[in-house]
Amino acid sequence: MEGAKAMQGSEADVLRTPVSVSYARALVRAFGKTRGERDELLQGTAIQQDLLDQPGAHMPVSSLVILAANITRRHGELWPLSAAAVWSTSLQGALDVATRTAPTIADALNTGARFGSTRAPFIRNRLRTTPRSIQIEISPAVAMDAALWRAVALAVSLNVHAVYAQLLEDAIDQATLQFPWPPPAGVERLMPYYSCAVKFNAAAFIFDVPKQLCARPSPFADPELHTKAIEALEEIERPRSDTAALARIVESLIAARLPQRLGEEEAARLVGTSRRTLVRRLAEAGCAFRPLLDGVLRERARTMLAAGTQSRDEMAVALGYTDATSFSRACRRWFGDKSLRS
Repeated sequence: MEGAKAMQGSEADVLRTPVSVSYARALVRAFGKTRGERDELLQGTAIQQDLLDQPGAHMPVSSLVILAANITRRHGELWPLSAAAVWSTSLQGALDVATRTAPTIADALNTGARFGSTRAPFIRNRLRTTPRSIQIEISPAVAMDAALWRAVALAVSLNVHAVYAQLLEDAIDQATLQFPWPPPAGVERLMPYYSCAVKFNAAAFIFDVPKQLCARPSPFADPELHTKAIEALEEIERPRSDTAALARIVESLIAARLPQRLGEEEAARLVGTSRRTLVRRLAEAGCAFRPLLDGVLRERARTMLAAGTQSRDEMAVALGYTDATSFSRACRRWFGDKSLRS
């Protein structure tokens, strides 16, 4: 029972972990060609379209998992084949740079296993060494039904293949991707995407590289760039170890909900906790819900005022104020006497 409770607590923390909205943006662009399709994809995710348009924004892992589940139900388990941007190496940011510029293939595998969850916190990676190979074993970090996990695993495997096809070059056919399920319906569509060996009905989801290849130098080895990329990944990891990450998630949720005002109770529900726990964890980060709300409104107002393209009434509506007078009062509090368009 103690172990089960610990597992549940760990999963709840993962679901609250911030993840880049770039994944969701790529998915919505791939499968949401119309407004109706986008609304259907985003149903239940708490993701607003405005959030997807914000560079550098984050959302909870729970939102991304729900989005992927919606797509799997609508498009089937092979949907990653129609969303190459999601598993492209360019979407992996510092993780791709750190893996690619590692000194050797073994170092690249170690980097991927260590930091894969930093970029994609919905999975866990474990580095394994056997007498003949070095392996990365990949498993879900949160509960997913079988169909969803197979779809997510497919997307992850395509990214892994894209990375190591470049690192191993003409030896990629000696590596193996192993899946712990039978070949999916439509497997003939899948196979042209891989130049490595593919094995189904395996013991686990594993990427296996023979040891004789692991000593190879990376064709993109760059010690200085590798060090900087590792530092960037470690910097991403640091906020996740404390409660400050929760404050950033709450800010993103507040911004995404505008012009509707997100309340404290609903914010707690969206991050998978109780209102009381949310209050406590924000306090541990040295903040509270109301100041976070005020800060989001202030920065959004600052941006609109600088643009100068909206009237006072339009800005008030965009920020969820009941009238322009309330908005003007808030601006005076934030910025002092500032002229507003009438």
